[in-house]
Amino acid sequence: MKWIKNIAEEQGASLVETLIAMAILMAVLVPAVTMFTLFANNRIVEEKIESFTIARNEMEVMISTRDNSSLTVQYANNWWIKRTVQQQEYLHHLKVEVFKNDTTRPPTITLETSRLWYHEK
Repeated sequence: MKWIKNIAEEQGASLVETLIAMAILMAVLVPAVTMFTLFANNRIVEEKIESFTIARNEMEVMISTRDNSSLTVQYANNWWIKRTVQQQEYLHHLKVEVFKNDTTRPPTITLETSRLWYHEK
């Protein structure tokens, strides 16, 4: 019975107390981390959708006007558009890259297509 006296004299948390504390911590921590992750992913998804819309619209303008100029322009809300056109006779390779804030980072989205543009004489 000597060990019973030793247990009563010990200081610190018992196994049951530690397990209860861990369960309470997990009940609070897991939902909080999930909520913050959803908020962060939502912002990233919104930026991807906006950049895709900008790139698609710019590609449609290039195709409809048959504009074969390469340039970089600033769009609304700190979006940058980089248009590149490579031409081999009648074949035009069109590339649109959309950047957020500046063009030094990798593009948010890139769209590419090739078109045959015949010119009437």
